[in-house]
Amino acid sequence: MLTKTESQRPNLDTTAGLRLRSETRTLPPSSGLATPPDASPLIARSPIKWGSATRVIGQRPLCWEQLQPNVMPMEQDPAAHDVMIARVKELGRHTRIELDSGRKAGFFVGDLLAVAFGRRYATGQFFGDIPGLQEEYHMLSQGGVCGRVLSAPNRFSAPTLLAPVGYLSDSAGRVVNLRNYGLVAIPGVSRAAIVVVVGSSMDSGKTTMAANLIHGMSVAGCRVNAAKLTGTACVKDLNKMADSGASATRDFTHVGFASTSQASVAELHELCDVLISNLTADAPDYLVLEIADGIVQRETQILLDYLSQRGLIDHLCLAVHDVLAAPTCLDILHRKWGLEATAVSGAATASPLSTEELRSLVPATPCLTSEDLSQASVLELFRSGARSNA
Repeated sequence: MLTKTESQRPNLDTTAGLRLRSETRTLPPSSGLATPPDASPLIARSPIKWGSATRVIGQRPLCWEQLQPNVMPMEQDPAAHDVMIARVKELGRHTRIELDSGRKAGFFVGDLLAVAFGRRYATGQFFGDIPGLQEEYHMLSQGGVCGRVLSAPNRFSAPTLLAPVGYLSDSAGRVVNLRNYGLVAIPGVSRAAIVVVVGSSMDSGKTTMAANLIHGMSVAGCRVNAAKLTGTACVKDLNKMADSGASATRDFTHVGFASTSQASVAELHELCDVLISNLTADAPDYLVLEIADGIVQRETQILLDYLSQRGLIDHLCLAVHDVLAAPTCLDILHRKWGLEATAVSGAATASPLSTEELRSLVPATPCLTSEDLSQASVLELFRSGARSNA
């Protein structure tokens, strides 16, 4: 079992946060919550919807009657990856929760959700942290990550409000923390060739690029495993990789992270080692690793530092949102990490005209569309090209 590690808590200015429909009220330090405020009594058959962020936990009761003995009052501040049972208090941006399968289950005011505390960094979504004991928390993502919204895009509605019922407890009466249930590194594994996919920003097309690469390699006869190293819990991306031909897929949630925002350097290094060793244990030909957000983001930079210093990047693929991002990103990758991109793709290749602009701007680097990447011929890039940081 992994040992629960102390999370780093960022010193964030919350005064500029999103304007909420309801003020979030802080509880006195000695207070605990055993039942949600302003809620009708729970009944035995009340179903529990478990967010995909909690999937590393083996046994998860599906109704209140089965779960109740394992719910304890909230008498201490939440930590990253602690699991909370909550009732929906007020609907906001999120009206569905993603299950393990990737299906998004609708919910209503009063429904019970099993969620995990986590921070979120997303330039196009909620930006949030983990506050102390509160009478209500915000739903930060569809995967069931909760905390407190600090800011959001102007177009967003207020977050969905969750009223705590209590922490999930284990057989020893301790708060369940996902980090105690995650995978551990497998020693002595000979690694496969590693292709790392990074992007210029959020929504630059990284997962699409990774999925198409996986498909191209697979139809060329290669066995490919894939991982998403960082981000906020979401099954959709792994499902897309599996649909594209990946034999096995894993992400940070399998190591016990609800999200990776503000994870310590040591945690991120461990996360890398665990996922790489577990996904290369069955000797695939290639391992495709996607890193979330853009190359200026903290966790992305930490992982690129680690992977490049250890010589774990055989090929680097860059996804860009727009044409002008390509030369800037290629320059940063070269200057900061000594990395050369094997290929550039992403949202900037969504139209033939934009693709031609991209090719004219970075003529020394192959600029490939999604269709190009998904063909068996893509394998020639990795067989003939030099290693990114040899």
